[in-house]
Amino acid sequence: MAIEKDAEKILEEFSKTLDKVPELEGTYYITDNLNLNREDESEEHDSSKIVKNARTDKEGNIIVKKAEWTG
Repeated sequence: MAIEKDAEKILEEFSKTLDKVPELEGTYYITDNLNLNREDESEEHDSSKIVKNARTDKEGNIIVKKAEWTG
């Protein structure tokens, strides 16, 4: 029951606060630019740029630290 009374009190206070908010014309607008999408396009990527700073072995494999939790 206490939760319901608290909720009612919060709603009443919120309602009073909303009454104090002025209505301004500049706070809203209508636009036709909704849901603009672009076409998906694939791009060529040079993987050597991605791994150029990674440590590698003689065969070009990336060397990483094994996670400790994997045992």
